[in-house]
Amino acid sequence: MINDALEYIRRELRDHLGVSDGEVTIESARVISDSDLADGALITLVNIEEEPALRNTPHVVQTAGQPMRREPSVFMNLYVQFSFDFQDYGTSLLNLSNTIALFQHNRFFSAETARPANPFPAGLGRMIFEHHNMSFEALNNLWSVMGGALYPCVIYKVRLVEIRHDVPDVSADEITTIQVDTAVRR
Repeated sequence: MINDALEYIRRELRDHLGVSDGEVTIESARVISDSDLADGALITLVNIEEEPALRNTPHVVQTAGQPMRREPSVFMNLYVQFSFDFQDYGTSLLNLSNTIALFQHNRFFSAETARPANPFPAGLGRMIFEHHNMSFEALNNLWSVMGGALYPCVIYKVRLVEIRHDVPDVSADEITTIQVDTAVRR
């Protein structure tokens, strides 16, 4: 699911910036410093965390009126960095601004809002984009890990990417009564 989500984002950004397919890639930002890649925008997954508010979802769901045991999905937040290394620094800054404008105008993406030219990945509920502020020190540490030089970039927290192992549900016993033991034990 993570790769499907990033690939969808890549195509949206490519179309919004009006650049060729090869000018927006999903790759570690380290490649900017390590190689002679063509100019373009890089989409890099820099962190991932579980959404704590959705940890305690039920293990039993109703399917066709029958209780079924299902391990709950895990909902992840992806921290995605958009870095720009075009031949002209001004072009990098323009594409950075246009990327921010894309996610300012479209704060979330879902199957209902997807364009026909870029279908939303099946099984992915909704992606919500929140700008993620970083201090100078944190940004410096991040770029140090990725190869040193700082390039124009922005980081977004992409919320609620659902990950679930697709296995058949198992029949569960229906709870029909609740028994409370009021005896005091010592």
